[in-house]
Amino acid sequence: MIYVKKILLLLFVSLIFSQSDSLKWKHYGRIGLSNAQSQNGAFGYYRLNRKTDDTFRDLRLFAYNLQNESFVYLRYKSSDKYSSNSRFYRYTTSFFRKNSQANLDLQYHVNQGLGIFLNQYENGLINVEIGHAFDMSNFLNDTRKTSYAMAGIFWDHDLKWFSSKIEFEHFQQISEIIENNLTRNQYLIELIFPMNQNISLNLNYEEEDYIIKSRSRAFSLTMAIEWKGRIRLKK
Repeated sequence: MIYVKKILLLLFVSLIFSQSDSLKWKHYGRIGLSNAQSQNGAFGYYRLNRKTDDTFRDLRLFAYNLQNESFVYLRYKSSDKYSSNSRFYRYTTSFFRKNSQANLDLQYHVNQGLGIFLNQYENGLINVEIGHAFDMSNFLNDTRKTSYAMAGIFWDHDLKWFSSKIEFEHFQQISEIIENNLTRNQYLIELIFPMNQNISLNLNYEEEDYIIKSRSRAFSLTMAIEWKGRIRLKK
């Protein structure tokens, strides 16, 4: 766990002080109930996010604890639009996670590639990403990396009474399969119902579905109260 704390500190410092065009950040927090495979528990979530016309920086920490299972997820994503064509962007995502439900020890994962905004409209956004990824499923005790070709599609949409987010990602293992085939699909469906300017009700469904059926399928359903605010730093 000490490795995660060090990484979190480094990411936080670089996230805050590496940008020069704007230092206005949004931060979000959630606390609520979770359910996974008939087990109930509680969870917490914190997100630090910053967007400009050309850049995106996002740090997330998510954890839940069930009766017999636990899940911890720390993710940092950055992306920058190409100056020659703002429909395209390059991105890098890295995360640490521990998921006892999917029999994962502390896993380190990185993916990077190219993204394109397929449709930017008044109430939403659809974008697609393709790239290369690798992970180490036993980060503290293993040096063997598993490589993937990955693709994902993401849709954010705002309605009068709520906002929605749908994500689908596919990771196709391309390195040699030694023990298990780790090819998988990941799904996210999120509904946000605003209660006032800063408080919302959040419903979230996540699933990690491995192609090889002998490996556990991990999914969770959470319901939470979310708050958001701004952080303003002076140069």
